[in-house]
Amino acid sequence: MFRRIAVQVLMLMVITGLFQPVFCADVFLGLDRSAYTPTGDEVRVRQFPQSASVVTKEDISMTNAKQTTDILGQLPGLYIRKTSAFGRADVDIRGIGDSGRQIGVFIDGRPDKMGMFGCAVTHTLPMNNVERIEVIRGPESVLYGSEAFGGVINIITKRAERNMEGSFTASGGTYNTQNYRLQQGSRQGKFDYYLSADKRSTDGHKENSAYNASDCSIKMGYKTGDRSEILLGGKYFTGIKNEPFPSAAGTWNDYSRGSADVTYKQAFGDFTGSLKTYRSFGWHRFSDGFVSNDYTNGVMLHGKTPLSAENELSIGIDYRYQFGEIENVAPAFMIGQYHKYEYGVYADDKHTFFDRLTVNAGARFNYDEFAEQAVTSRAGAVYNLSPDTILRGVWSQGFRAPQLNDLYLWAGNTELKPEKVTNTEVGVRHYAGDRVYVDVGGFVMKGSDLIQAVSGKKINIGEFEFKGVETACNLVFSKNVNAQLNYTYMDPGTQTTGRPGDKAGASVKYEKGRIKGLVSADYVAKYYAADNSQQKIDDYAVLNARADWEAVKGLSVFCAVENIGDAEYSIYYSGLYEMPGRTATLGIEYAF
Repeated sequence: MFRRIAVQVLMLMVITGLFQPVFCADVFLGLDRSAYTPTGDEVRVRQFPQSASVVTKEDISMTNAKQTTDILGQLPGLYIRKTSAFGRADVDIRGIGDSGRQIGVFIDGRPDKMGMFGCAVTHTLPMNNVERIEVIRGPESVLYGSEAFGGVINIITKRAERNMEGSFTASGGTYNTQNYRLQQGSRQGKFDYYLSADKRSTDGHKENSAYNASDCSIKMGYKTGDRSEILLGGKYFTGIKNEPFPSAAGTWNDYSRGSADVTYKQAFGDFTGSLKTYRSFGWHRFSDGFVSNDYTNGVMLHGKTPLSAENELSIGIDYRYQFGEIENVAPAFMIGQYHKYEYGVYADDKHTFFDRLTVNAGARFNYDEFAEQAVTSRAGAVYNLSPDTILRGVWSQGFRAPQLNDLYLWAGNTELKPEKVTNTEVGVRHYAGDRVYVDVGGFVMKGSDLIQAVSGKKINIGEFEFKGVETACNLVFSKNVNAQLNYTYMDPGTQTTGRPGDKAGASVKYEKGRIKGLVSADYVAKYYAADNSQQKIDDYAVLNARADWEAVKGLSVFCAVENIGDAEYSIYYSGLYEMPGRTATLGIEYAF
């Protein structure tokens, strides 16, 4: 009943011309929001030739998202695969993801991947120190390197703005779910810091779905001059995630992961640059007896300089060394230490003609110890047809070098070559006065040399062609009310497993005085558990809501209800996982 009503509402929006496409303004993207480039520049989204989104801390505060990637499911072109409400929430961008192996996941520009498997462990990314989340759809390997095969997610962490600031949040809800979060920061002259700690636990919505994790992080900055500064970042996570059916009975994962990075930023005349060194590491123990540890060491040197008043050149060099050790596994012959290195250099040039047309082109040379060289390129254009209408287009290539598990572990092959993808995309962005913003884009992505296991050995044999249309619209009804609508059409060809053909979303935000609230709905259809559109998964629609009331200055009470209609639905993640029914959360937040 609820699903039919939700579909009819969305169809009515389309027919009446209100449902035109995606994120925006105060809800999940605005033309005037900015995203960071690898050189550290903030570029307005309206200047991007590719499809991009920026989720701000204000957006995040309006939802009941449990970890960073959860909230991204409300953006066009993105779908979240997970096994329960807590734990992994892996992102597919335009049907590409592979548990984060084919998506570039970064924290303040630092790659956040396991050294052994090259995947992002998404449940190690809680919401406790997130300033904003930037998303680029489509391959961006020229600027971001190997894992930016299907797109980029860059999580920007907070920095203090005042002498003393912070917050404490405590909440509890259905299934004995609890969340405690403490944040505190300060800016004193040239020095600033921001600390955060997070504790999350739940008994889970069904047998063997409990979760218990803790996370802490720190970010510090010191201005060494008028145009230079040093930044230090650190993070540590530990947690146990139980996996419900259809995982094997009693399956659990025990993760401990951490990272540290140092960044030096400097400007010389018109040239600005940054040097980042980092280390990410982890130890992992699984219920089947698997035990491993890994680390990644890396260096990133990026810079940009204007070649003329209309031209800007960006350059960069990246290096990383990956190490992994299997301490216990069956079969025992895989126990041992493994490592590899890779480096890349890139250049990207942007030129503006007649204050209307901006064209950019770039290329990257990458060398991997095993896969050897990969060359990728991209070209894009943004044309301001009028002050209110912007045309955009991009052609880009991406690659993913084989990781240590591909080379050495189950069915490993040290002669593997990089996976490859090419993306062609065109779109239009339009402002209709101050009340409506629309973004529509179409894309075709073709992949080749995908790594697949055949007869007990991994080889480069897979390929795909994905096509789609992403639409989004933001509607401003008044200074207190706005809404965002989005729809994604996806044609994955024969490779339909876990890739919805139709995905739509809508949200309405209200904010006045001490009260604010958000109601959101998501709809998924043409969803299958096998290729060739076989084993159809039931369509589903989920309605969520959250309301906040500031009782006294700085002290707020909030209530959230997810899956209000108590819909029965499942998500595919190497099997069908039943999602929770209606759940409620009640909490308080004190900000100072």
